[in-house]
Amino acid sequence: MCGIWGYMSGSGEEREALSLAKAGLTHRGPDELGEYSSDGARLFIARLAIIDLTSGVTPVENENGKVAAVMNGEIYNYIELSRLLSERNHLLKTKTDTEVLPHLYEEHGSHFCNNLRGMFAVALWDVRRQRLLLARDRFGKKPLYYMRLDSGGVLFASEIKALRNMLSPGCFSIRDQAVYDYLSLGFIPQPSSIYEGVQQVPPGAVISFEGEEVKTSHYWIPKRKNVTKNLEDVRNRIQDSVRIRMRSDVPVGVFLSGGIDSNIVAYEAARATEGEVKTFTVRMPDEELDESNLARAAATAYQVRNEVLPLEISPERDLVELVRHYDQPFADSSALACWAVARLAAQRLKVVLTGDGGDELFGGYRRHLAAYRLGQMQWVPRWGWHALAKVFPRRQRRSPLGFARRFARGARATPGRRYLEWSSDLLLDDDKCTIWQGGEVAATEDWIEAQVEGNASLLRQQMQLDQRVNLLSDLLVKMDMATMAHSLEARSPLLDHELAEYAMGLTDGELIRGGVTKSVLRQAYADVLPVEVLNGKKRGFEVPVERWLETEWRELLQDVLGAQEPAAAAYVDRRFLRDLIADRLEGDWNVPMLKYTMLVLELWLREQKN
Repeated sequence: MCGIWGYMSGSGEEREALSLAKAGLTHRGPDELGEYSSDGARLFIARLAIIDLTSGVTPVENENGKVAAVMNGEIYNYIELSRLLSERNHLLKTKTDTEVLPHLYEEHGSHFCNNLRGMFAVALWDVRRQRLLLARDRFGKKPLYYMRLDSGGVLFASEIKALRNMLSPGCFSIRDQAVYDYLSLGFIPQPSSIYEGVQQVPPGAVISFEGEEVKTSHYWIPKRKNVTKNLEDVRNRIQDSVRIRMRSDVPVGVFLSGGIDSNIVAYEAARATEGEVKTFTVRMPDEELDESNLARAAATAYQVRNEVLPLEISPERDLVELVRHYDQPFADSSALACWAVARLAAQRLKVVLTGDGGDELFGGYRRHLAAYRLGQMQWVPRWGWHALAKVFPRRQRRSPLGFARRFARGARATPGRRYLEWSSDLLLDDDKCTIWQGGEVAATEDWIEAQVEGNASLLRQQMQLDQRVNLLSDLLVKMDMATMAHSLEARSPLLDHELAEYAMGLTDGELIRGGVTKSVLRQAYADVLPVEVLNGKKRGFEVPVERWLETEWRELLQDVLGAQEPAAAAYVDRRFLRDLIADRLEGDWNVPMLKYTMLVLELWLREQKN
């Protein structure tokens, strides 16, 4: 795991500025700084040493130095790939996973990612062709931003802050569309960013820059294939995915909660290491959210060690630090918890496994059950859902009655609006039309709808959106930025692409069975997971936002959003901001989440001025 950055065909001014980027990404790789330079390109890397600690120096080159590469991430099947390359007479000098890349490029050209199994963001330079390739893993676990310059050059980096260190502030202007989308989602949807001209490489894609030609090719497009459900096969696939992610020359731990996904990972990691793996659990200060006792009991059942880490958050200090570090407005409040946990875990080890991806691939959210049920109720007319939405009383949106109201509202909506009704606690396009003060923008709901396949079932549409919107631009960003800020590598076995392809072939009735979500995983591990885990209530990894808004953040909220000239007023009506902090808003709104979202936006905008 590392931070990478560099440029192609830059001017002398750009070359001087590149040295500044070292200060911007050393948190991603504090162990070693590496540099490759040739006519036309320079590649840089800040390395977090995980594999081949002594001789695994990067950047890496092929035998004659005509192909060079840097990578952020891990290639888990590098041992098998190295063996195949050696059989084809390639000379590999180290045992690092990154070294397979230039040799795979020699064999397969721009298709070099096809056989990679892992999480990665790669920059590869071909000296002969003067060609830069930027590539990203299939789910977009590892970030990779790039900019085209007026000179024809290209800058790239693992984080936006590195790009900003390379160029003057005047090169970065905020996109109104990004702010508009943020008001509905709480994050900036990829592949765009908050800035004009700054893009992310799409997941599962390779972008080639060669002369004036820019070409994007997708090496992985998820397609559903018919599979036969076999519970033993499910376990074997997960077992293999966990086993290969235990490859490391430093100890690997597991983040263990009371949820099914992390318990499956912990169980398989225990089997792979014969109980030598260590698990880490967070103790939440709120008893209703705390799962530490359940996780500790589960660890005992798997015969592995478990360390409970108390959640230590300084609400105001950590919020300001997080807003500054994340580079873009990011209003998922659980990022504060991830930030605090990563800070503690990084004092103990370098690599952890997580349960991320189980809900998205195997249908684990309440909204997945809602979509499945709605698919069985297509006979209900729109006016029926409209009437039902009025019947349900206004309750907390996450409560059963609150979600029932949202279900009825979403049932009569377009796919884009339905996704926001069921997945987000923020603003719909209709809401934003009344308060928007920025430039001309397109409807967020239309963009969301464009991400789904029209012939898919309602359940599959919802799951596609969770993978292509929420997982990509929220959950994976949250985990990567929080862990790498503290030089901690997080691996997600349930987001293995081979396992994902299998899960995509399961039928709706296999994913949701008898009104139970994530049915396949529950059945496959019914004989080894504690009953309390299998049947437990789903809890989010949340912090007490509503309470902090009334206590630790109260003065901060009043100072920034109640200011005479808040920066957010360039995008949102000032009266709306005043009514928001004075609790005068009327309507079915999640006021605490709106306050938090606007607070994060205002703090981020102020950072831009500074």
